[in-house]
Amino acid sequence: MEKYSLHVSIIGGGIGGLATASALQRQGIQVTLFERNPELREIGAGLTL
Repeated sequence: MEKYSLHVSIIGGGIGGLATASALQRQGIQVTLFERNPELREIGAGLTL
């Protein structure tokens, strides 16, 4: 029997990408997150729930 491990790549470190990466890692899935900007900073966007 072969054993497979799952590795997911996520493009974009916005709120959706970060939330997805966090949720997947909690399930034991290896995640690589790609973000164009070299550092986290405010971009002036808002989110209303």
